[in-house]
Parts: sequence; structure tokens; C-alpha cells
Amino acid sequence: MRILIHSDEYYPTAQACSYRMQVFTDTFMELGNEVVVITSSANKKNGIFDKDLHREKIIFSPTVRMKKKTTAMRMINNLSFGFTSVFSALRAGKVDVVITTSPPPLVSFSGWLIAKFKRAKLIYDVRDIWPDVALEMGSFSEGSFFCKVFKKITRFMYKHSDVVSTVSPGKVEKIKGHVASVKGKKAGPSNTDKVWLVGNGFDESITNSKLDPEIVDKYELDKKFTCVYIGNIGLAQGLGALLDVASETKHKNVQFLCFGMGAEKELLEKRASDEGLSNVKFCGVVEHSKVFSILSRAKLSFIPLKNSNMKDSVPTKVYEALGIGCPVLLVAEGDSADIVDDAGLGDHISPDETEGLVDLFDSMIDRYDEIEANRDKAVSLMREKYSRQKIAAEFEKKLRTLCHSKSE
Repeated sequence: MRILIHSDEYYPTAQACSYRMQVFTDTFMELGNEVVVITSSANKKNGIFDKDLHREKIIFSPTVRMKKKTTAMRMINNLSFGFTSVFSALRAGKVDVVITTSPPPLVSFSGWLIAKFKRAKLIYDVRDIWPDVALEMGSFSEGSFFCKVFKKITRFMYKHSDVVSTVSPGKVEKIKGHVASVKGKKAGPSNTDKVWLVGNGFDESITNSKLDPEIVDKYELDKKFTCVYIGNIGLAQGLGALLDVASETKHKNVQFLCFGMGAEKELLEKRASDEGLSNVKFCGVVEHSKVFSILSRAKLSFIPLKNSNMKDSVPTKVYEALGIGCPVLLVAEGDSADIVDDAGLGDHISPDETEGLVDLFDSMIDRYDEIEANRDKAVSLMREKYSRQKIAAEFEKKLRTLCHSKSE
């Protein structure tokens, strides 16, 4: 097969979408397929791009760079990529499959156009369901202009895609409901089988990383009981709960390290300073290659979601921590909590019951040896059941079947 991946984020940008698309690309090519990636030109400026490390053809589509994370700049950035990517696709040649990923939902229509022009099968890869996720977070209301626009876009994509892939069982069921409610040739209850589960999973390649003694020494990971948060410090994470734990825990020898950037970082830093939380450190962005070293030596990985409405969301951090063998303290319900239970390496609490979070944290430290005893089980489970490479290989098999049915 010749597969085109249409994604505004790609290597070397350090984002969950980039890592997901890179694993797809690597796995597809290992299985004998050709891959072309159309991505935003902004990615080339987000890191050192070494073309010698990539066998896939990457087309960087001209895009207005998002200098500030405002709503207006985000829309201009998304729309510019969506527009130029259609023309960039002229350089991609003939393809059998187009995979367009969302969010951002504003570029989805361009993926449909590209597939239409190429006469290729269209896979609509949904990582977060819009506008549902924005409504769950309270970003806008049901009757707002943005909600109406995103609903029209996603309903169009559900109707006209050959397959809708998504990342968790809860999202599969929710999207099946959306697909069944869309009237038209390619939608309706009889077509909900076009919704496929293609999970995020654990990227096994991270285990090829070497332990970095400088990182371990710098953050005293072998000297102190360390609870880490690694990821975006934004509105959806609810990281204020971590400062509550740091302030109220009876275990005053624990250090809390927050790696990442985001809209809430300055506010949280100010709060930590105002409250004199010397056991909390904001460490900035860390290279993805260093994550293995941090999670290998940290005692706990703190992974929160802002509210209990996000039951079908599974942060990639859950798979990563469990796959490396770092116990998880999860503030979430639903699919992500089920995975922590399945692994047996950690505990969880509802975002609606955070008044009990400090007690749970203290309890986990008190029974840490008992939790840690499940480390090998969790690591094995992530590789056997939740391997991103195995998931991508299964995805490839289904794509082959889909293309075969096209030729018949």
C-alpha cells in the first residue's frame, strides 16, 4: 500500500500526536508499505530535523506559525495548514489510503478533499472527540458558534469517511452513537462497524533509551522519594490538585517535580511560591529521550484529568509510566482507570472526590512495597496487550483488507 498521513503535528515536534503518527509510519514501512506525510512547516522549526533518520517522504506544508496561543492565532494556524496541505498533496503522488487526524478539527475537511482527489480510502483518526471534549472541559457552551461549527465539521467527516478510528473503548461507543445519528449514504446504524479501535498504547521504542545518570543526579531521583508530572501544564490537567497534595501530605520528605509548559504553569508556580512549597519544582520541558530515565527512577507518576466527564480519555502518560514500570497515581474515571486496575501498578480517584486525594497519596506511600511488587506484571502487560507497535500492525492488516475490498 501507499499511505498518506495528513497531520498538522509530526516529528520533531514533541507532542502526543507526533509520536502516534511516527509509530504508525515506522510500523507501516516495516511491513513493506510506502508512507508520505504531509505536515505543517512549523514542525520543521520545532526541533532539529534530520532527514537521514527518516525513510518516509515528508512534505512540509507552508503554515502561519502560531506565535501566541490565542484562539485567533490557533484558527489562522489550522486553517492555513488545511488550505496549503491540499496543494502540497499534489507532490505526494498516487496513494491508496489517506489518514487525517483530529484534533485540530479545522483541518479535517482538507483530509477529505485530498482523499477525494486521490480516489483513496479515507481514515478519520479521532484522538479527542470535538466538540464533546471542549464541552466536557467547559471551554464553550452547547449553543455557541464554535460548538455549531465543530459539530458540522465532525458530522461531515463521520458521514464521508470510510473508517473512523479512535483511541479508547469509550470513544468508540460515543462515536458509534454520532455515526448512527448522521443521515446519509455512509452513515446510519448499519455503518457503525466502520468505527475502529486503534488505541494509543505504549511505545515500546522508548525502552531502547539508555538511563541518563546526569538526569538522575540533577533531580536527585535516587536520593529522594519523587513524584513526577510530565506533560502539558494546561487547563485540562487540573494540576492544582498536585499542589494540594504537596501542601498537605504527611510525608514531607517527598519531592514533586513538574516537567512541561502550558497555560497554567505561571499561575501554579506563583501559588507554590506564595505558599512556600519548597518540595515542588517546575523543571520546564524535558526531551522525550529523557523521559525513560525520569520514570525509571521516580517513585510515582501523577496523572490528572480536570473533571469526571472525560471518562473516555486515556492520557498517553498512563501507558508510558506503566510500560516503564513507574506506579501511577491517577485522578480520572473510566477507560484510564480501567487500565491502571488492569496493570495493578497504582491507584486512582475521581476528579470529583479530590478531597480524598491526599489520603490516597499517603496511603500509596505507606503501602508502596505492595504496589511496587506488581511492576513486572505491569511492564509485561503493556507490551503484550497495549503495545503501540502491535496496535499499529493490526491497524495495517485492516487497512490492507479495506484496500482489497476497494479493488474488488
